[in-house]
Amino acid sequence: METARDVRVREAVPTDAFSVAALHIQDERERGAAVPPGFLDAFADAWLRDRARRTWLAEDPVGRPLGVVHGTRVQKLPSAHRPADAWFHVSLLFVTPDARGAGIGEQLLRALLRWAATDHVTRVQLNAVPEARTLYERVGFGAPSDRLMELRFDGPT
Repeated sequence: METARDVRVREAVPTDAFSVAALHIQDERERGAAVPPGFLDAFADAWLRDRARRTWLAEDPVGRPLGVVHGTRVQKLPSAHRPADAWFHVSLLFVTPDARGAGIGEQLLRALLRWAATDHVTRVQLNAVPEARTLYERVGFGAPSDRLMELRFDGPT
């Protein structure tokens, strides 16, 4: 098993499309979904077209993908009664089964949060599965409802 210090977390680039897609396939299969033929290509193509999506990859020292976190930055339009702030919705956090328990999920989330703090994002939210709640709480998320968790920033840092 990898340790957190052996893992590199970086923002994904277009050449990572198939790695991101492969991690999604692993997540889908773990959830019991049947992955249709051609899904790898279809997902990679859709990911490349999605300009609002931000993605971070965790890799072992030889570049094998171990985990992914990504989601979408949403920019609110200006209003007379509130500022035009931005928020980020995490759509997936996945770590391969053989790499779980080594702090990789936390590293991925912290990389996303560092970026969010520099990109004028005022909150990050996600739908939490019960098995991951302690991880989310460890990095600062709280529960405004039973399923939704978010981390609010006081302002730009």
